Formats: sequence, C-alpha cells, structure tokens
Amino acid sequence: MPTNIKGLLNSCLVIPCSFDYNEYPPKRADRVVWYQYVSRGYPLVCDKWHPKDVIDIFREKTKVHPSTDKKSCTLEIEGVNWNHDKQKLYPWVDPEKVGKSTHRFYDRTVTIEVVQPEPPQIMIYGERKVGKSVTVQCSAKHTCSIHKPTLSLNITMKDKEVTNIQLPDYTSQTTLRGTLDLERDFQVIECTALHQGGKTAKISETLTAQLTEGVAKSVICSVSYKCKKNTPTIEWNFSDMQYLQKNKKISSNMYTTESNLTFIGSLEDNGKPLTCTARFVAGETSNSSLLQIK
Repeated sequence: MPTNIKGLLNSCLVIPCSFDYNEYPPKRADRVVWYQYVSRGYPLVCDKWHPKDVIDIFREKTKVHPSTDKKSCTLEIEGVNWNHDKQKLYPWVDPEKVGKSTHRFYDRTVTIEVVQPEPPQIMIYGERKVGKSVTVQCSAKHTCSIHKPTLSLNITMKDKEVTNIQLPDYTSQTTLRGTLDLERDFQVIECTALHQGGKTAKISETLTAQLTEGVAKSVICSVSYKCKKNTPTIEWNFSDMQYLQKNKKISSNMYTTESNLTFIGSLEDNGKPLTCTARFVAGETSNSSLLQIK
C-alpha cells in the first residue's frame, strides 16, 4: 500500500492494499482490521466484527473491499473530511491470531492528506479550421475509483466516450472525449467535473479556428437605436460580397438593424480586418472590426 495518499474532501477514498505470505499462513486471510497508528493502544478504524468500537471520526465510514483470493486489505473511506487529514493508518490481517511469528503490521502505515478537487484539464487535437473537426477531451483526477466524477462540456460533441485509468500516485483519472465540428472561428470551451459529495471544479479554454479559403461563412453585424426615423444603413469593407439587411422592433422604444454577410475568404485577405459601418440618417456613424481573416 502507499505510504501517503490524497483524499478528496467530501468524496470517498480507496486505499489500495494487498498482502502475501510464504510461511505462517493466517488462519483467516479474509479477516482484515484497520487501526489508527498512535503511541499507545489500537484505536479501531474499520472492524466488521466490532463496528460499534470504531472511533468516532471513522465510524460508519469505512469498509474493507472483499477479494476472491483473500489477499486484499484495500480500505474504502466514505465522506472524507478535515478530521481525516494527517491520520496515519495501518491494516492487520487475522488480528485474533497473534504469536511470536506474527508479522508486525504497524511497521507499514499510510498517511491521508485531505485535498480540494483540482481543476480538470482540457486537451484539443486536430486541425483548427472552420469546417473541420477536432477531438476535445476533458480529464479530472479523483481519489474514489468506485464513485467516478461526472464530466460535462458546454459544447455539442459526437462520438462521446468516457474512460478511466489508475495513476502512479494511487489516484484515478476520468476522461470525457468526443468530436467537435468547428462551425465558427471563436468559442469558449468549458468543462465541469462534479465529484461525489457535491464538490465541483471547472476550467475553460478559448478555441480559435482559421477560416478556410473559399469556404462561405455567415457573419452578422447588428446595431440598436431608439428612433425609428433614424434607421441606419450597414456597410461592409468587403463590398463585393453579398449581404442581407433587415430591421426589427425589439421593444416599444427600441429597434435594431441587422446585416448578414456571406463572407468567402481568400489567401489575399489574410490579416485584413472585416469591418461593418452603420450610417444613420442623422449623419452619425458607428464602426466595428469583427475579426481577423486567416
């Protein structure tokens, strides 16, 4: 078993533990009891035979995982809290059979470190061009292999799958992976991990994609105003491209004019700003540079 292990606050903690022997076999290899390591006495942490004698901070929170080969001493702690931080524990196999040849199990202990959840990690693979697809994955570390976190992304993905692995530091990692179709050049991807016990952790990443040469892209520019008689005309600096303008009444004293440009980029446009200008009847103008063409 590890000498140190992290336990996620409010979640469960699984402490992996196994044993073997080549002589002096235990009478009950399936009989495993866990104790708190202290200078005097043997405070119980987990004892299936005597659950009422378990000390308060672990009572009704612990159990030993069964094993088909009877060589497992893995301990599960439900509802990890700050009282468990820095607790030093150890298991004992067949504690009712103790003699001069009995192994001193307290020579090997594990210390718990209670932690808050780490932010998940977002990874994006593939060609970042509008009209293409990329693989998006979000991974979250946790300490409870039997109660995995629920991962969610704020984007619509295809071919979603969830995988789980054990890490060298005795923690686990759950990963949500899927395919994202790039329909626009800019979006924020957010991943949320909901852990057992209600703790959440979030992370976001900005995904920028290039506009592919020769591919039509819809770009919308809109302006709001209060006087209907002052309806503006929206102009684009790429005047040779098609656009459709329409006016809307959005409230009793508010109007909007919207222009939808069908933009088809070329390599010659690389680095140029795409700008819309609203020209009002009263002579006022308003400019906005929407994006850099790539």
